[in-house]
Amino acid sequence: MLANFFGKSKPVNFIVLFALFLSYFSVHIFSTNISLKSAEELLGFLIVFGIFNFIIAKNNVTFDNSYAFLFFVLLIGFFPDVIKINPLFLASLSILFFSRKIYSLQVASNKFYKLFDAGLWLGISFLLAPYTAFFALLLYTAIYVHQQVTYQTILLPLLGFGAVLFLFFTYCFWVDETFVFLSLFDWNLSYNIDFYQQATYLFPLLFIEIVVFYALLLKSPKALSVLNTFKKNWILLFIHLLISSFIIILTTPKTGTELLLMFFPVSIILANGLELFQKKWISDAVILLFLLGTILMNIL
Repeated sequence: MLANFFGKSKPVNFIVLFALFLSYFSVHIFSTNISLKSAEELLGFLIVFGIFNFIIAKNNVTFDNSYAFLFFVLLIGFFPDVIKINPLFLASLSILFFSRKIYSLQVASNKFYKLFDAGLWLGISFLLAPYTAFFALLLYTAIYVHQQVTYQTILLPLLGFGAVLFLFFTYCFWVDETFVFLSLFDWNLSYNIDFYQQATYLFPLLFIEIVVFYALLLKSPKALSVLNTFKKNWILLFIHLLISSFIIILTTPKTGTELLLMFFPVSIILANGLELFQKKWISDAVILLFLLGTILMNIL
């Protein structure tokens, strides 16, 4: 029943999913404090949903269904700590804008503008969370898999990225705070994951990792066996997931907001895995497991 309902992209689906998000959001704000910041958080996630839905609709990374949006909302239910307006949230938002440009490279039109814009968004995210610079690997992988390697396509993202850094350095120099600019390059690489060993993170992360692993195992042979645009997107999604996971591990201090970086690739991979099941009761069972998991995590 649930699989059939979310199996098509219809306006009513988004109304239901927004209502589900509001339920998670309400639990979050009542467990903290209702304030003006709550309105900012709600507005921030409306923007996130808009960008996410735009990328899904325009780039054919899933079939015509609402599964990816459903899993995105369910991931928020598992990890309500992502509902915070802080530099990591803003960096994640910048990476979503960056991802919009990356996945649209499958269409060759305006590729130079897309690459320069991708560099700009990556530069902005770098100012907010320096480790997000590793997403440059995703950008140049996209250039390679879409067979657009030229000296222009290599240099344009660097120009966009460099423009942001130059403007920020100019500001820091003007106010005599160049140490702020230099601190962006003072990386203290740390692999401490004690934060995620708390029960509220450990069990849902293990559950999601197992389901994502099986989704990759089921979908990858079919996705990689056909020479089409989706094959290229699937490669990019996998690399996106790896880079996101790596950045999450490196991020210090950990607050939970950094997990938002992986929501995009994880939700799309899960959606593609769910699409493979011919028997709808299996899809229903997976969705119910996720729903029950989010309920348990919010009442415990």
